[in-house]
Amino acid sequence: MGVSLGLYWQRFRYWLQAGSVSNWRLVGPVPARLLLSPSCLRPSDPLLARDFYQGRFTFAGRTVEAGSRSPFLAEPPSAAWHGELHGFRWIRHLAHAGTDLSASQARALIDDWILEHGKRLRDPAYDLPITASRIVSWLQHARFVLRNSDHAFYRRFMMSLARQVRYLRKAVRAQPESIDTLHAVIALAIASLALPTRERRRQRTARLLETMLKRQILPDGGHVTRNPAHLPELLADLLPLAQCYLAASRAVPPELVRAIDRMFPRLRAMRHVDGHLALFHGAGFSKTDLIAAVLRLDQTEGGSGARAVQSGYYRLEAGETVVIADTGTIPTGIDGTDCHASALAFEMSSRRSRIVVNLGTDRLQRSEYGPIARATAAHSTLSIGDASSARFRRFSGAPRRSRWRPTARPGPIGVDDWRNGEMTGFTASHDGYLRPFGLIHERGIAVAPDGRRVDGFDQLRPPSRRRRAPVEALLRFHLHPAVRVEPTRVENTFVLHVDGDRWAFRAVGAPASVEQSLYLAAVAGPAPTAQIVVTMAWPDVERVSWRFERLGD
Repeated sequence: MGVSLGLYWQRFRYWLQAGSVSNWRLVGPVPARLLLSPSCLRPSDPLLARDFYQGRFTFAGRTVEAGSRSPFLAEPPSAAWHGELHGFRWIRHLAHAGTDLSASQARALIDDWILEHGKRLRDPAYDLPITASRIVSWLQHARFVLRNSDHAFYRRFMMSLARQVRYLRKAVRAQPESIDTLHAVIALAIASLALPTRERRRQRTARLLETMLKRQILPDGGHVTRNPAHLPELLADLLPLAQCYLAASRAVPPELVRAIDRMFPRLRAMRHVDGHLALFHGAGFSKTDLIAAVLRLDQTEGGSGARAVQSGYYRLEAGETVVIADTGTIPTGIDGTDCHASALAFEMSSRRSRIVVNLGTDRLQRSEYGPIARATAAHSTLSIGDASSARFRRFSGAPRRSRWRPTARPGPIGVDDWRNGEMTGFTASHDGYLRPFGLIHERGIAVAPDGRRVDGFDQLRPPSRRRRAPVEALLRFHLHPAVRVEPTRVENTFVLHVDGDRWAFRAVGAPASVEQSLYLAAVAGPAPTAQIVVTMAWPDVERVSWRFERLGD
């Protein structure tokens, strides 16, 4: 009963702060001037500015031909497209063009937004992360937008900006703490330095920022949600925020410095040899240009170590080969919203290419792919029948925000270093199949010193001698779409071709086959690919060994 009442109260607070009742609470003074403008680390493309001028708006893999009409009047082709349009991160492309024409177009588009959405607080354009993105973007490019503008636009712009800041300040208090509220508080901290703000409010915002960073950024630098894609997005705003404190001749909050210093090594550890992030817990197509831009500012020394205990990942690197594995558990509550049932899943890359992958998430955020992406079968690990190592249920936390949260979470029973001759790696096990099937899944992975060989094993074992029902387990190795796989005359052996390299895969102890798969994290949306599937009929087959080995030079 208490949980239900709490949920209803949360929804009521959301409605209250977003509805017409709160409009009068957003009235306040118009800032007379801009104190500073934060830097923008996100790469820009002047060719996109030309597209905007021609009425073509491409976001999140979808294009809308608006022509001479405002894009804010167009029917959004996806939620992701809508979010990027209203988040205004794209205004940097117009700023990069740097012409009077591009500045005039930026003002026209901002005017369109103010007219259509400026006071419609229940509009999806006022979702927390979208509003935070818009505030930061407007502040970052305010000097460009206001260049040669008339006084009327200057006042409209500053009035809308101040109104959005006041809205965000109230909205944060009505929401449970999450990655969204962290982005919102970062935006508020930037605004408190860029716009005239009472000192007491500025200090209160800084304290709230430190509290959230301390809770959400783990000691090893990962985010509490375990989604590696959050790291470059957070750093892209935290780094300019730190610069704002210095530009304002203020001390940078200590927790902000610590968070940045921890996040850099973790971001590097979650990156493959081709610059893309490992596809775990909500990560999809990587913004490699943003990752590279952020890492250029990395001044930390030393690596993050093979095992990230708090983040729950294990990285093996030897020669030109990288293996990244999930050895953690799913966070509870709202932090587990976007998590996947990926216990002991791994990805592997070598030289310039990714070879073994997880399916990732659809960048277009289409609902039909959500359950597919969360399932254990979408990961390079072992599943039993159609079951996943974790279970989820749908949870509506606020209007327009229906998400999934875990109800049964696999926990790692043990994670240990493992040496197999000269090869080094790890062994780990989880109990995600203990309750439904009475079995523990154990996996070991080791890499040769030169990186030319990766050995592994998977086994199912009962924790006691009590008799268990037979099960069929499927061991999947999803392949990147760039990999071409062909059979050989040797049983359970396949050759993988990728970017001029050849790798041999072999399974020992159970039959292996090649089946179709669907790579969700492709730049243009889901793309067909292949997977190697090893079938274990337990208890007849309790353990399977497997190997990837590079052929030739």
